[in-house]
Amino acid sequence: MTTLRQHALDTCGRVVTMKYNGRTPSLSSSNSCTAPARARFSLSCRTAAVAAGVGLMAALGGIMAAPLSSALAADAPASAPAVDAETAKRFATLKEYLTVRLAKMAEASKVYVKNAAAYQALAEKHGGLDKAAAAAPDEVRKLVSLLQDDYNALDSFGYETVEGIVAGVHTMVDFDVFLDSGQPADKATSDLPAAPVKLELAGGKTIEGKGSLFTYLMAPALWGKSEEFCQKVKIHGKDELLPDPAFVVATAKVAESKTAELVAAGNAWAPTLPDCFGILVTMTPTLSGYFDDWKDSRYAPETSGLFAAVSRVSDMKGIMTSVSTTYAAVKPNVEARDKALATSIDTGFKNMLSFIDQVAEKEKKAGKAITPAQIDELAAQAKEMADKLVPQIDQASAIVTGEKASEAAK
Repeated sequence: MTTLRQHALDTCGRVVTMKYNGRTPSLSSSNSCTAPARARFSLSCRTAAVAAGVGLMAALGGIMAAPLSSALAADAPASAPAVDAETAKRFATLKEYLTVRLAKMAEASKVYVKNAAAYQALAEKHGGLDKAAAAAPDEVRKLVSLLQDDYNALDSFGYETVEGIVAGVHTMVDFDVFLDSGQPADKATSDLPAAPVKLELAGGKTIEGKGSLFTYLMAPALWGKSEEFCQKVKIHGKDELLPDPAFVVATAKVAESKTAELVAAGNAWAPTLPDCFGILVTMTPTLSGYFDDWKDSRYAPETSGLFAAVSRVSDMKGIMTSVSTTYAAVKPNVEARDKALATSIDTGFKNMLSFIDQVAEKEKKAGKAITPAQIDELAAQAKEMADKLVPQIDQASAIVTGEKASEAAK
């Protein structure tokens, strides 16, 4: 969910940051690696970033056991191999991983609609949210808590557990922009698309151009971080920001309908070898950017509320677990041609997930004491892991399908 940047050293020993605008990289240098803006490239842009990064790392020495050109010449089949029965079974398992979680999202969206309606009804019963908060504060708080639980089931422990797949497949990536990574219209660029979310509230009022449904609309409202989408009320004599009932109902309707569309897209998806390698080469490099989101959520006031539901570290685990699960579907195909390469990639993903667990434990122990500098160091470690994996994934794709994933997805 972040802009991809590949870092290297120029001839003066400074950090060179490759910024990818569309498919053309530009170079800038600085004394440190600045945090990328929180946004996701479109699938083609991110793939171009990975391709350029792979080329850069190869030029600097890379980490592959053998040059990619040699692997292509010696091992690449003339055309992508047909999917055998065992591969088909693994693809069925991968698809089930996706569709089971999407179905749970759909269930959560329906519960959210129900609780949103109850929240609005309570406000109307008392003549407004402020009066409801005064007359039935505990009931109001209970409903807000239920809505927060629904959000977590939809996004934090729902969408985030399949984002690595959805955002990495061209037939589903638009759902990622709508639900999770799309920008507000005033922040969007050709590389960082705006989320096409439009809310229709009672009375003919509309809200659009404000960003993705989960990240920019629902979470800030439900956790009282947005004055625009909340109302200031008093509960037990204390001022609080609570989500506007009409706004909540509007988000609930859109969440239910868009989730249903995503479920249909997931059910229609027929995984292929290029799909899987495309997911791996596209999503693996995004890990370090999530650390910038994590840091910004703690220390950048302008991002307050964007990740209020759970720690961004939890999201990292969900996203990268879905990516690792995708690799499990193609690992035997890689093993058949290069067992050492298959094992190296598998170890890389296991180490990555273990690293995220260690970060979660560090956050739990340190709490608010963890500093921006410490987060930056962890981000650098995450980037190093991803930088080692990406060229290997591209090599694996080449020897299995006959084409590098970073090229195939363009």
